Amino acid sequence: MTDDTEPVTPFPGPLPLVVALASVAGFLDAVSLARITHTFVAFQTGNLVLVGLDVGRGNWTDAAPPALAIVAYLAGSALVPTVVRGAAGVRRVIVVRLLGTTIGVLLVEAVLVAIVCGVFPGDVPGRVLRSVCTVLSGVAMAFQTPVVRSVDGIAVSSTFSTGMLTRLGQAFGALPDAARRRRESVVAHVLGGTVLAFLGGAVIGGALLEPIGNATIFVPVVALVVIATATVRGARD
Repeated sequence: MTDDTEPVTPFPGPLPLVVALASVAGFLDAVSLARITHTFVAFQTGNLVLVGLDVGRGNWTDAAPPALAIVAYLAGSALVPTVVRGAAGVRRVIVVRLLGTTIGVLLVEAVLVAIVCGVFPGDVPGRVLRSVCTVLSGVAMAFQTPVVRSVDGIAVSSTFSTGMLTRLGQAFGALPDAARRRRESVVAHVLGGTVLAFLGGAVIGGALLEPIGNATIFVPVVALVVIATATVRGARD
């Protein structure tokens, strides 16, 4: 159960769940940046930098895609409370709604790309389709993020890593302190695993992009279906 007096996040969860979701986010960001949207869809800090850089250079047209991704992510986050409302604080129901929405939105995107551009490898999406995919992916990542926001009391995120890297570095620095070593080892394990999962997802996305082209956009959908199924089954056990 969750406390209705608290915000929608943070939700606690197991490390394997956040690792799996971080892998999906890293994969989707890599594939989106390189081919589908030409901008980040999960890593909104990167989009803020891109918007600032392009605006500073007077490249307003180039600033539009990352700005659209930021707005889509923000809009998706604003919709999260509405989607989970009525779940009576039941964790399993909330996870089903969040991941179900993520899967549905990404599936729409994947089908659109397949219809318009084809697969294996298919044509690169044009400007209009890129914008549509940017909105859909941004919304999807907004719904994925709150699925798990802490592991063993340690703040985590499946879609952005800067804060985790800060805390991870502090954990490494504290390891020589015998009084803190046990807890900081747990922190390093949780955050290190999450960051490496995001990186690993991006590596896999890059590796698959050339051989299967637009079909890579279906991989996160399939992965999230597996993750959602395993999570719900685990909650019932």
